[in-house]
Amino acid sequence: MKVRVLFSVVLAVAVAGIAGGPSAAAGASTASPGADPGVGNVPQGSQSDAVYAQSVQGFGVTNVDATAQRVSCYRPEVDASAFNDGPNDGYTGVSACPGATTGEDTGAAGPYPTQAGSNPGYPAAAPQLVKDHSESDIRVDPTNPLHLIGSVKWFVSAEGYNHLTGFYESFDGGTTWPVQGHVPGYEGWTDNTDPVGAFDGFGNYYQLHLPYQFFYNADGSHNFTVGKSQEPNPVQPAEVVGVAVRPHGSTGAQQWRTTVGGKPDFIATYDSVGNEPGQGRTRLDQCPNVP
Repeated sequence: MKVRVLFSVVLAVAVAGIAGGPSAAAGASTASPGADPGVGNVPQGSQSDAVYAQSVQGFGVTNVDATAQRVSCYRPEVDASAFNDGPNDGYTGVSACPGATTGEDTGAAGPYPTQAGSNPGYPAAAPQLVKDHSESDIRVDPTNPLHLIGSVKWFVSAEGYNHLTGFYESFDGGTTWPVQGHVPGYEGWTDNTDPVGAFDGFGNYYQLHLPYQFFYNADGSHNFTVGKSQEPNPVQPAEVVGVAVRPHGSTGAQQWRTTVGGKPDFIATYDSVGNEPGQGRTRLDQCPNVP
């Protein structure tokens, strides 16, 4: 996925000061919020293709292949052989992890905590290589306009539609993206979908999660009408609205807060009713992890 380093800055909703909310959680910045004077005041409008093309020479606009700057892997909550169709229609199936360079937990030492109790055949026997991405959402830190975090579907198989939410982070306005990987804490579901995030006024970043489960029919199609005997992971809800928090000042791929009382930070859970995914929505300020 290629990202043009040309951003219309949007001020994220500040949730830190919500009346009645809990005090700042450990590790989150409590400094006075500040914003670049240009934030929220970027002129809007359209331009012709010819004018945009001239910006390449006039303003030095470049493309940066952000998600290709590190090697990422994770152990998916799925039997990897079930969707390894490649090469087919341009797809490449799944690939064994050649060795991650992100510093993330790839699952090589064993299943993730949320994968405990999975049905036989789940999760995959080993980490798989992340090599496809879609649906990016990019946010600008209001305390530092050079600090950007993008979130995106983080695929180990495009044809199997198997992905977690991944992130990629820049500290120089998008020239380089040295920190990236899958967002931890929700590996125990088949997919994490619809990536979207937000900064608060203190520079803490919030990643909304919509994890859900499905299994594969014999023809390779997806079956969402699941029961506990068929779900990949019967100890977890079929669908979840959850959140992960990246405290201000984090620099490592695993520096996320994802649990409350030792359990995933669920905002809402849904049993299987046959119409997954994406049926639930809620507000970030309903989450205990929001400082």
